[in-house]
Amino acid sequence: MKISAMHASFGARVEEVDLVSLTQRDTDLLHTALLEHGLLAIRNQKLSPADQVRMSEIFGTLETFPPGEGQLADSPQIFRVASRPSNGHTNVGRYWHSDGSFRAQATPISIWYLVARPADGGETLFTDLREAYRTLPDDRKASIDGLITLHRNGVEHPLVIRHAATRDPSLYFNVGLTHGIVGYTNEEFMALRHHLNEHLSRAGASYVHHWLEGDVVIADNFRVAHRATPISMDQHRILDRTTIRADGVFWRDGYSRADASER
Repeated sequence: MKISAMHASFGARVEEVDLVSLTQRDTDLLHTALLEHGLLAIRNQKLSPADQVRMSEIFGTLETFPPGEGQLADSPQIFRVASRPSNGHTNVGRYWHSDGSFRAQATPISIWYLVARPADGGETLFTDLREAYRTLPDDRKASIDGLITLHRNGVEHPLVIRHAATRDPSLYFNVGLTHGIVGYTNEEFMALRHHLNEHLSRAGASYVHHWLEGDVVIADNFRVAHRATPISMDQHRILDRTTIRADGVFWRDGYSRADASER
């Protein structure tokens, strides 16, 4: 397996691996790489829905979706997004977010597999939440440390989180679903929301993934946020997504930074 960094602060390309037939060593390397880089991009895979489920399970226990919500009757672990309503969920996540932040126990990892490639459009943008926090001015850090966000469904999360495995601080903010900040007026919240959105979108901060058929992308949602771009129904794109449960993620079994030196 070959793992190489692909962005200034985050993300890695993984090559010379077959996700259908992973060894324990492969699994260990992918675990370490995800925690080191936050985002892994793997090309040229051929996965059935069952293959995707099995591959995803190396990162932990999968979330499941009710009949109809996930779109695949035989694979409730797969949430399908698409450019056409007949194929899956459309117009999903066109703002900076981490999947599953609306859950009281937020979703730690998302995994996407491209089933159908569009001729044009449909890229996904990713940005490093650890770097977003690091690059804030010190006075801004001091003003937001300890703040609690409110989702539209009432779920609360710290605005600045520490990763359970790495202990690194990150800016954890869902631009579309966050409804307020505890103790803030609506005007104060909207001003902060605008500032944070601009900061996450700052020049040079994003990695743009141009999807190819057979691509797999794996994101640590506590390290990396993503944003979908518009795509016309004239285009044909299908992305199958699996997500890991908070109470079953692999790093609950422990992780040491020393693991990275073994790669």
